[in-house]
Amino acid sequence: MKADAVRDIVFAHAIETAAPSDALPDTARREAITQEVLHALGNPATKGRAGHAAFGQFLQTRAARIIAASNLPADIRQLWQAPPAMARWAPAAILMGALVAGFVSHRITDPHRVDLLSLSLLGIVLWNLLVYLWTVLHGALRLARPRRQAIAVLQPAQSAPADSGAPGNGPPGWLQRLRGKAMPGLRGTALRRMALAFERNWWQISRPARHAQWLLWLHLGAAAMAAGALASLWITGLTREYQVGWESTFLSAAQVQQSLNALFAPSQWLQLTSPWSLSDIQLLQGWVSNDRPAAPGAQLPAMGVGERWVWAYTALLAVLVIVPRLMLALWQGLRWRWLASHMALPLNQPYFASLQRDFGGLATQLVIVPYSMEITPERKAAVEHYTATLYGAGAGTTWRPSLAYGATLPDMATAAPAQTVLLVNLAATPEAEIHAELLAQLHRRHGSSSQLWLWTADFAARNSGAPRRLQEREALWQDFARQNGFTAHLVSAASS
Repeated sequence: MKADAVRDIVFAHAIETAAPSDALPDTARREAITQEVLHALGNPATKGRAGHAAFGQFLQTRAARIIAASNLPADIRQLWQAPPAMARWAPAAILMGALVAGFVSHRITDPHRVDLLSLSLLGIVLWNLLVYLWTVLHGALRLARPRRQAIAVLQPAQSAPADSGAPGNGPPGWLQRLRGKAMPGLRGTALRRMALAFERNWWQISRPARHAQWLLWLHLGAAAMAAGALASLWITGLTREYQVGWESTFLSAAQVQQSLNALFAPSQWLQLTSPWSLSDIQLLQGWVSNDRPAAPGAQLPAMGVGERWVWAYTALLAVLVIVPRLMLALWQGLRWRWLASHMALPLNQPYFASLQRDFGGLATQLVIVPYSMEITPERKAAVEHYTATLYGAGAGTTWRPSLAYGATLPDMATAAPAQTVLLVNLAATPEAEIHAELLAQLHRRHGSSSQLWLWTADFAARNSGAPRRLQEREALWQDFARQNGFTAHLVSAASS
C-alpha cells in the first residue's frame, strides 16, 4: 500500500482511538461512515489478492471520510499533511557539505604536493573499503540468520503520553518537541495527545522507507566527498606545479610498493597497466618536481610524474569510491521507492480485525494453542475475556490441547478466516532452540496473521514484591518476539 494511503489510515486510527472530543466523529458517526463506504464499494471479492486489495481500498476510503468528518484545528491538519521526513534542503546540504569537506581535506593536508601516502585521499579510500566490508558482512549475517521484520504495532491514542518529549520507540524527543511547538494552543489536550500518538505510529510504520532514504543520501554524500577531493587535486594542479613523492619514518620503499600496488590493483586491472616496480617507488622517495619524466618502462611515459599520479588517484577514487557509491545509491533509491509504495499495516490488530469483520461480514475466529501450561477454568475465562476485549463479543475461540515442553507445533486444519494464537507462560525463559523454532513453525504454517500471547498472571503473582523483575521479563519476551517477527500480547488474570 502506498505511503499516502497508509498515512491516512494511521491518522484515522489515531482519531478513532483518541479520547472523546467534540472535534472528532463519535461512534455512531464512524459506524455510519463504515456503512456508507461499504455501500459505495458494492460487494467486492473477499478472497485472495483481490480481497486484500479490496480491503485496502475500503480502509483508504473509510480513513479519508473519517478525517473529513473531523473538525480538526489547522495546525493538526498541517501535522497530518506534512510528514516528518528529510527537509527539502537536506539532500542539497548533504551533497554540498560532502563536496566541500572533500575539497578542503585535500587542500589542508597536501596543498602543493601529490603525496603517494596522502592521508586525505587514502583515508577516503580506506574508509569506504571498511564500509563495503561491513555491508558485505551484515548482508551475509542476515542471509545466514534471517529475521522476519515485525510490522509496527499501532498504539492507541488514549494510551500515549501527553508529553511530546517522552522517550519511546517513536521520533526522537527533540523532533517531537519541535513538532509539538506547532500546536501551542493544544498543550495538555486530548487532541494534542492524538496528534503525537499519530506521529509515533507513523514514525514506526515508515521506518524502513525512511532508513533507505537516508542511506541513499549518505551514499551520494560519500561519492561527493571523493569528487570534492579530486576537484581540489585537479584545480590546484592548474595553478601550481606539484611536487611528487613520499616520506615515512616507519615504512621502507618495499613496504610502500606492496601497499600501493595492493590498493591500486583494481584501477590497474581496469586500465590494463602493470604494478609499480620497486625502482619506481624508490625514485620518488623524498620529493621531485612534476616535470621529471617517468621512470624508464613506466606506464604513460609521455606524462610528467605529477600528472601520472594525479591520473592514478583519479582512477583509484573513481573505481573504489565514486562508481560503487553511485551504484549503492541507485539501489537504495529503488528500494526507497518500492518500500514507500508497499508499506504494511498490522492487520492482525483488533482495530483492523474489527474492520475486517465489518468488511467480510464475519466475526473473528481464534484458534488458541497453549504451550507447556495447564488450562484451568480460571485461565480459560481470563483468556476468553481478553479475546472479547480485543475483538468484540462476537469473536469465537477454539482451544487446542496443550503442547508439552519441547513439542513441535502439530498440523492443524483451521477455517480460512481463523487466526492461530500461541499461548505461552511468561514464567518460561525464551530459548532460541525451543521457542524460536516454535515461532518459526507458527509463521510458516499460519502466516503473518498468527499471534503470540503471554500468560503473565503466574509470574506476576510469584514476583509481587519485585515489580522490576516482572518488567524485565516482559521486556525480554517482547524483544525476543520482535526478533522472530511477532508482537507479544500480555494476558493477565486481571483481564477477567
